Formats: sequence, structure tokens, C-alpha cells
Amino acid sequence: MKAAFTLLELVFSIVVIGIIASFAIPKYMNTRDSALASTIKRDIVVTITSIQSHYLVNRKIDKISDAVTLNNSNWIIEDQKIIFKDEEKDCATLEVKDKLIKLSVADDAGSVCDALINLDVKTQNFDLI
Repeated sequence: MKAAFTLLELVFSIVVIGIIASFAIPKYMNTRDSALASTIKRDIVVTITSIQSHYLVNRKIDKISDAVTLNNSNWIIEDQKIIFKDEEKDCATLEVKDKLIKLSVADDAGSVCDALINLDVKTQNFDLI
């Protein structure tokens, strides 16, 4: 007699794997979004501090890239502005304007933006000095 699985055992195994996957995949996606949100929050804090330090020393900010180097895969970097996009929408924007650093966080841009808001990252202004 050959040892083998019956069709019922195989179907049962596939159902159990499907149930486990239905819990694991959403949990994995939430973990990924939370990790990216933590990275973006850290980038925002470091950028604000670097811009303020650069302005204190040089008394001007021509380009944000003069003060800090950011990951191009996460940020769109312009002269006076950096943008993080989530699901093709502007999620977080940091702009140097009128001796202020303006942080804007959209509340409807996507799941990473929602995670940023849960990390208490919100729209606000910071003084350059």
C-alpha cells in the first residue's frame, strides 16, 4: 500500500493555508506602511534640524539639498521644497518660505499618510532661527 495524501487532506490543507494568509498579508502590509511612515517622520525631523542649522551658519537657504541629503526614492527634491508622495498624491511637503519651514501633511493621501498622522506628524510651521 502506498502512503499518500487523500484529496480531503489536501483540500483541508489549502483551506488552512488560505485562512492563515488572509490574516498574514494585511498584517504585513500594515507593518510595511508603519515602517515607511517611521522613516518619513525621521527624515522630516532631520531635515528640519539640518535646514535650521544651515540657516544659522549661512543666513540663507538656496536649496534644501545644500543642508541635507535625502533618499530620492522616497522624496521629490526641488530647490525650496521636498515632497513625499503616497499613492500618487502629495502626502508630506516641506517647504522653506518667508523665513519659515512649512510642513504640510495631507490626511487623505493614503495609508502611509494615515500612519504618519498616527505618529503625530501634522501640518505646522517651524522658524528658521
